[in-house]
Amino acid sequence: MRFAVVGGGISGLAAAWTLSARSGTRVTVFEPGPVGGKLQTSEFAGRPVDEGPDAFLIRTPEATQLCAEIGLDDLVPPAAGRTLLWSGGRLSPLPEGLVLGVPGRLGPLLRSGLLSPAGLARAGLDLVLPRSPVGPDVSVEALVAGRFGHQVADRLVEPLLGSIHAAPLGELSTAVVAPNILAAARSSRSLLLGMRRALAGAPQAAGPIFLAPRPGMASLAHGLEKALRDRGVEFLGRPVTAVSPEGAGVTVATAGRQEPFAGAVLAVPAPVAAGLLGPAAPAGLRDIEFTSVAVLTVAVDRARWQPPAGFNGLLVAGRPRPLMTACSFYTNKWPGAAGPADPAVIRVSAGRYDDRRVEQLDDGELTRTLLGELGRAVGADIRPTATRLSRWPSSFPLYRVGHAEVVERIEQDLRAASAGRVSVAGASYGGAGIPACIRSGRRAADSVHAGAGGGPPGGAG
Repeated sequence: MRFAVVGGGISGLAAAWTLSARSGTRVTVFEPGPVGGKLQTSEFAGRPVDEGPDAFLIRTPEATQLCAEIGLDDLVPPAAGRTLLWSGGRLSPLPEGLVLGVPGRLGPLLRSGLLSPAGLARAGLDLVLPRSPVGPDVSVEALVAGRFGHQVADRLVEPLLGSIHAAPLGELSTAVVAPNILAAARSSRSLLLGMRRALAGAPQAAGPIFLAPRPGMASLAHGLEKALRDRGVEFLGRPVTAVSPEGAGVTVATAGRQEPFAGAVLAVPAPVAAGLLGPAAPAGLRDIEFTSVAVLTVAVDRARWQPPAGFNGLLVAGRPRPLMTACSFYTNKWPGAAGPADPAVIRVSAGRYDDRRVEQLDDGELTRTLLGELGRAVGADIRPTATRLSRWPSSFPLYRVGHAEVVERIEQDLRAASAGRVSVAGASYGGAGIPACIRSGRRAADSVHAGAGGGPPGGAG
C-alpha cells in the first residue's frame, strides 16, 4: 500500500516514519519548502543558531524516543536554568515554586516583590475560598484569576503561557495548554494546594527538563529525513493542490498530475488542510485561527553588554504590553564552544493574537522597535554587530476554550467523509510543542493505515 504525507514539518516526518515502519507500505512526502518546517538552524555570528524552537520538553517521551529511533544521541540540556521577569520597569528573577507561572508556594512569591500587598492578599485567598466549579474546559485567565486574582494572572502566568502560545490568557483553553493546572483545580478545593500535591506526587527524576541536538534543532529534521530516505521514502517538492477521498482510496493532485494512494496524512495547518479537501473538509477546520510571530536574533559585543550569568532569558509582564514577548539569552543557554571574545547572541520574540504589529511593521521598523525594548529591559544601549529577523506568518494556532471538542468533531467528520483514509496532524490540533506534534503525526499515521485496511493502530519501529 502506498501512502501520502502532505507536509514535511516534524508532524509530517513523524507520520512518514510511523507509516514506513509498517511492512508492505510505501510512503511519499510532499513538501515544496524546506524539510523540517519551523525546525530551522542557520549560521549566525559564526555559529549555528535556531530560527524557530531551540529545544523540546522531555517530560513526555515522544521526542526523545524518536531521536533514539533515528540514532540521534548527541542531545544536550540548556546550560542556564533561571529566568528573569521584566515587570514595572525592572528585572527580577522569577520566584521559585511556579508551575507555568501558577504558584505552588506563597513564600517565594511574598519575597519576590512582584505583587502589591493587595495582590499578595488576594493570592492568599485561594487557600480559604470555596472550591471553584470546573467544567470540561475553562480559559486560563478565568481559572487562575478566579483563584489567585488578576495580579498573579497578569504578572506571572500571562508572561509565560501568553508568550509560549502568542495569545492572552482569556483566549487560551486550559485543557489544551495547561492540563496539569486543570487537573489540580479539579483535585483540590485550593489550586495552590492542588499544584503542591501534584508536584509532591510526581516522580522526581534527576536530570534536565529540556534537551536539544547539539548542532541545533534542524539536525532532528535532517536526521529524520535521512533515515526516511534510507527506508525508501520518496520526497517530492511539488505543491499539492487537492486531496480527494474517492472510492477505496485517496487522490492527491499536484500541478497537472493526479496520483492514487491508499491513504493520506495532511500535516499542514488546519486552513490549508481545509483548502486541500475542498467539499470534503469538516466544519471547523477553517475556523481555527493563527497568529504571526517573529524572532529577532542579535549579536552583541560582550565588551558593551552581556547577559547576566546563570539566566536563560527574560519574560515580559505589565500593561500596556510592549511588542517584545520574551527574550532568550542564547549563548547562556547553549554556549557550545563560544569563547569570551565571541559575541553574545540574544533572540527576541514578538507577536500575539491581540497585537498584530508583527504583521504591520516592515523589517526595519520591527527590528528598531525590538532593539529599543530590549535595551530598556536590560538597561543597556544595545548596538548589535549583526541582526537576523525570522518571520513565521500565521504559525501559532489559537487554542480557544473547547478546542479539544472542536478537534474531536473534525476528526470524526473526516473519518466519516474519507472512510478513515485521510487524517490531519500538526500543531493545529493537539498542542504546539515538538513532542505534541510528533504524537499527532504518529497518531494520524496509525489512523490512515488502519482506515486503509492495514490493521489496528500501533507504534512505529
